[in-house]
Amino acid sequence: MPRIIIIFLTVLVFASCKQTTTNKPQRSTNETSEITEEETPDIKKLRQDYILSYGKPAAFESFNKGKEDEKLKVWGKYYCLFDNAIVVPGKYNFDDTTKNFTTHNFAEDIVITSNGDTIIKTTISKNDFRDKLPQYLKNHAVMFEPKFEGYDPDRDAFDFSFSVSIPLTDVGLLMNLSLKRNGQITVRESE
Repeated sequence: MPRIIIIFLTVLVFASCKQTTTNKPQRSTNETSEITEEETPDIKKLRQDYILSYGKPAAFESFNKGKEDEKLKVWGKYYCLFDNAIVVPGKYNFDDTTKNFTTHNFAEDIVITSNGDTIIKTTISKNDFRDKLPQYLKNHAVMFEPKFEGYDPDRDAFDFSFSVSIPLTDVGLLMNLSLKRNGQITVRESE
């Protein structure tokens, strides 16, 4: 169940990151019904599920074809650092705007092998995106939703995407990260 909530939050964050306008349904002036609790997510439940996710690392494994007959394997593990380093101000908390919310940074371990030999072993964190982030995301966001996008043989680069967002909000940026065999990392905001 927590994994479903994390997936839901991921989709919500990705969908919201590039959203510029909202289309609200037109309501009749004669309509007197109120919006029910069923129409809005239970923020306290989402927060509880988010907190439970701290102890549940997520892993992925992908197999790709590299140059010529090269067999590439990309493995990743996304996990909580339990560092209490992020304080989300009350203004971002939907359930209680008077209280700050303390949370943790996350990281992604990445191991890439070529024909069984390790060619890259690195850890990605929010610090890798720091130079490209506005101050409010440097201060209050965490790295969410790591996704391996694929291997680009022309650039000899492994491409990943990450959401750098303030937890339990739709405030953040979708970032792309390219990792070269020599360990060089290039980051940019997603278009």
